[in-house]
Amino acid sequence: MSIHHFDLVFARRGDGAPPYFVSLLEREARARGMIFFHCQDHEQAEALRWELYRGTLRIDGLVDYMGRSFHSDYELGCAVKDTGGLVIDDPDRVRIYGDKAVMHQELARIGLAMPRTILWRPNEPGRDLTLAERAFLGPRIVCKPACGSGSGGVVLDMDGSCGALEAARDYDSEDTYLLQEFVQPLDLDGRLAWFRVYNCFGRIWPCFWHPDTHATEYVTPAEIERYGLYELERISRKIALISGYTWFSTEIALTLRDGRPTFLPIDYLNNKCFMLTHAEFGPCGMPAVVAERVACEIVEQTYRHARRFADCRPAVYQYSAA
Repeated sequence: MSIHHFDLVFARRGDGAPPYFVSLLEREARARGMIFFHCQDHEQAEALRWELYRGTLRIDGLVDYMGRSFHSDYELGCAVKDTGGLVIDDPDRVRIYGDKAVMHQELARIGLAMPRTILWRPNEPGRDLTLAERAFLGPRIVCKPACGSGSGGVVLDMDGSCGALEAARDYDSEDTYLLQEFVQPLDLDGRLAWFRVYNCFGRIWPCFWHPDTHATEYVTPAEIERYGLYELERISRKIALISGYTWFSTEIALTLRDGRPTFLPIDYLNNKCFMLTHAEFGPCGMPAVVAERVACEIVEQTYRHARRFADCRPAVYQYSAA
């Protein structure tokens, strides 16, 4: 039985020309003599999954950007993982740590400074926040679903009433909700101290990220030294250590807490980072230098993984419907 082989697969749902990031991945893969495949729709993804089940296909690395638009997204990643391939990110870890409530508790447990937060579980009835809870969260309250993606379900300036909470929970009545203080970032020479920090296999690129306009600008080493931003890397590494994610971004704000400058993680884990560059999407895109370095790192890590496990990976994935 002949076995087809892809060194690296990038899976996304989208029409039109592929993003620059995809061409970067393909260029880096070809430079190493690797076979690259761009999976562009559900039908192709299902075909890959079933060929893996049948043992007629081997995939060394999968960069999964299908997201929740693909009902078998989890199974595709598992099929690649179970046949010895590298999945970015591990689907089992995403299922656990993609829950913001879980991640919040894990980060608080290790003593990281966090936004003041109340977790509202799905089995808890709605009610007005108490005076003590309002004092704890402050005058401006942010409500976000634990398993939401992007800005879906996020409510800014929630008034803390029972009606407002119930309206927010209409987004997904079975999810946990995080009620959090509104974090006001400091000003750094005219720029808000709000950052999106990218982490790819331990290589870290912090960027200024405006919370309203989403304008993104790479933070230079000189700026890290000038403003004392070393904590951005430390927080990103702690999140990677807990979650096991290999490619993700984190929003972090520098604010005043009890009169002292404090770095607070805001959006803990984004495992499907927005990859359109400045040239494609304007100031809100990712800096090209970050996209180029991430593509290089993903291909290099896939290359190393395939060779490290070449002699010990299972020949056939045994599918069980149980």
